Amino acid sequence: MLNFHFVFVISLNQEGVFLLEFTKSVNDPDNNLRGWNSLDLNPCDWKGVACSTNLKVTSLNLHGLNLSGSLSKTANICHNLPGLVELNMSSNFFSGPIPQYLDDCHNLETLDLCTNRFHGEFPAHLCTLNTLRRLYFCENYIFGEISAEIGNLTLLEELVIYSNNLTGTIPVSIRELKHLRVIRAGLNYFTGPIPPEISECESLVILGLAQNRLQGSLPRELQKLQNLTNLILWQNFLSGEIPAEIGNISNLEVIALHENSFSGYLPKELGKLSQLKKLYIYTNLLNGTIPRELGNCSSALEIDLSENRLSGTIPRELGGIPDLSLLHLFENFLQGSIPRELGELTQLRNFDLSINSLTGAIPLEFQNLKYLDELQLFDNRLEGHIPFLIGYNSNLSVLDLSANNLVGSIPPYLCRYQELIFLSLGSNRLFGNIPFGLKTCKSLKQLMLGGNLLTGSLPAELYQLQNLSALEIHQNRFSGFIPPGVGKLGSLKRLLLSDNYFFGQIPPEIGNLTQLVAFNISSNRLSGGIPHELGNCTRLQRLDLSRNHFTGSLPKEIGLLIALNISHNRLSGTIPNDLGKLQMLESLYLNDNQLVGEIPASIGELLSLLVCNLSNNNLVGAVPNTPAFQKMDSTNFAGNNGLCKSGSYHCHLSIPSPTPNKNWIKESSSRAKLVTIISGAIGLVSLFFIVGLCWAMIRRQPAFVSLEEATRPDVEDNYYFPKEGFSYTDILVATGNFSEDAVIGKGACGTVYKAVMADGEVIAVKKLKSRGLGASSDNKYAYTLKVTEKCDIYSFGVVLLELITGKPPVQCVEQGGDLVTWVRRSIHDSGPTSEIFDRRLDLSQKSTIEEMSLVLKIALFCTSTSPLSRPTMREVIAMMTGARVAAVSYPSESAPAESP
Repeated sequence: MLNFHFVFVISLNQEGVFLLEFTKSVNDPDNNLRGWNSLDLNPCDWKGVACSTNLKVTSLNLHGLNLSGSLSKTANICHNLPGLVELNMSSNFFSGPIPQYLDDCHNLETLDLCTNRFHGEFPAHLCTLNTLRRLYFCENYIFGEISAEIGNLTLLEELVIYSNNLTGTIPVSIRELKHLRVIRAGLNYFTGPIPPEISECESLVILGLAQNRLQGSLPRELQKLQNLTNLILWQNFLSGEIPAEIGNISNLEVIALHENSFSGYLPKELGKLSQLKKLYIYTNLLNGTIPRELGNCSSALEIDLSENRLSGTIPRELGGIPDLSLLHLFENFLQGSIPRELGELTQLRNFDLSINSLTGAIPLEFQNLKYLDELQLFDNRLEGHIPFLIGYNSNLSVLDLSANNLVGSIPPYLCRYQELIFLSLGSNRLFGNIPFGLKTCKSLKQLMLGGNLLTGSLPAELYQLQNLSALEIHQNRFSGFIPPGVGKLGSLKRLLLSDNYFFGQIPPEIGNLTQLVAFNISSNRLSGGIPHELGNCTRLQRLDLSRNHFTGSLPKEIGLLIALNISHNRLSGTIPNDLGKLQMLESLYLNDNQLVGEIPASIGELLSLLVCNLSNNNLVGAVPNTPAFQKMDSTNFAGNNGLCKSGSYHCHLSIPSPTPNKNWIKESSSRAKLVTIISGAIGLVSLFFIVGLCWAMIRRQPAFVSLEEATRPDVEDNYYFPKEGFSYTDILVATGNFSEDAVIGKGACGTVYKAVMADGEVIAVKKLKSRGLGASSDNKYAYTLKVTEKCDIYSFGVVLLELITGKPPVQCVEQGGDLVTWVRRSIHDSGPTSEIFDRRLDLSQKSTIEEMSLVLKIALFCTSTSPLSRPTMREVIAMMTGARVAAVSYPSESAPAESP
């Protein structure tokens, strides 16, 4: 039996023996190569092995077998398999450098090492393989420059090296590759211009250099590439005008030039590209009008020119592109009405004209678009009624018409096919009630109708929408009771009912909303007590019950709040000590109630607390002497006759006087008080002394210096805050869309631009550098693409977190997926604050930690979950200025290794 087995081993040729040895040098956890064994007569039958007619191995394809190890440590594959034509090791976990012995594969035509963990410099030794036709080593960790010797691969047809760490310029020698059809070298770090010599690669079909650092203009010589179908150059630093000669590349199907700095007009010659299917030139600096010749691109499927500075009207000729399914022109300066011809785009699925200056009515023809899936026209000047039958013929999933001047009622058929997920009609002048079709829209996740003139009560049918995560009907004219059925909305995360006419009590069933994050019912006519069941909403972060008629005491069960506002009610009792356990609390408004007792010291010790307004109550005792309270404006404590500042003259007794001095904030000097007593006793005061006393009173300083008063001169001298406010669009106009001509300075953190505002004021604007906010950007913007002031505040908060933590905005999933989540989780876990800060800072100085802690608070305030809870930029500037002043006043001393 043993001799019989020995005969089989001997019968296996040398290539088979080598392959058996090869299996021993790699890790094969899934036993994918277990079929390779000595009992087989012929290795040509083994998995991944192919042979020629003379039984010589010509192909070794081990793609996606979960293998690992280092090929450099295996025996020389090329020496042992001399007839090898194809070597495919892609989609495995091989590591180490690309083996040097591969230059011995003299017959090799295809080398595929993509999607592994290879590292090391660009494998210049492969440039000696003059038989090579396909070279793939994408998605690895290869660095260095492309060798000029790549021009020796004269038979090369495909070069796929994207997603590595390659640097340097694209070598001019690439001109020698006359057979090259595909270049995919994106997601690297290539710099310099696109060499015009690349146009000599006459066979080129795909040119992919996206996500690099290429600079300069687009070579006009590219028009020589008459076989080119895909021009993929997005997310680089390319600039200048898009050459008209691009229109001469007659076979172009895809043009992707988005996220660059192209300027000038959009060339009308693009209209000559009859084969063009996808045109992406969004997020550039293009100006001028949209050429009507684009309507001649009869094969176009997707056109995206958004986020430029295009002006004029939308050409009606675009309505003649028969198969167009996506048209994005949002965030430009387009004017005029929406052409009714666009309603003839029968294949249109995704249509976005938002953030422009469009006027007129929404064309009735849109209600006939049966494939329409997403329609976004928000932030324009549209007027008239929403077409009555919109949604009747189409499976709408997203409809955003907010921030216009629309009137009339909400159309009844928006959710006819139960596909609608997102509906935003806020900030218009719509009236009536919520139509029945929406009340039964089970697919609906976000219903945003705030800022209209809607009336009636909350429809009971809404409580059957189990997928609803956001119900925003604030700033309307709804009335009646809040029914207990609201507790059935188990998926609800945002419930905004403020500024309506609701009355009665908050139903205790509100405690069933365990997913609730933001609950705002302010400015209504509600009464009764605050239900203790709110404590069941364990994820609640934003709670605003202000400006109602609530009575009773504050509940102890409040969840893990970030913002709490119960001001302007009739609450009584004491402030619960449990508020001091809210380690994430940023703002606390209890003002204008009837609260009594002392302020719990634990509140002032909250690290995250930025604002605490306790004014106009009946509080007594000393304001806790904590850093948080010391930095707050004195008006936050005013109107409490029994309050006094810790350590002041009026707090020398442990029990406050029954008739306290109402002006305890203003402390007189001892000499002034003595003179006043003497003068009262003798009843005579000289005129000189009166004048002197008046002067002394003017010079008295409050115990709490108002942050607003303390910083106002600096703010007014150095910052621009027009009464009517300004928007991001105003900044774009004032700086010429951040034009290079407006640059007045550049630094490590960003570029400073000269901006001439609409009122003639000339200011400086710094545009901060923050690449890839990605997952850290405001969720509302990420879903709706709507840019608002609160989105800008959120982004600014992310930038602050980047600066003080030294971490990128996107984190690994284990840490929460984004920087904001990671920071909040770190604070919630009660870890040392110093662990959050960038290790490059001098954390041995207490002043550094104190200053960074203040900035951390501001950043958390800016990145609040609810946009309504974020501060204005004016408030941010005031807080930043106050933080700097407070930090300068700290003594410089060493801090312990771990600061609380």
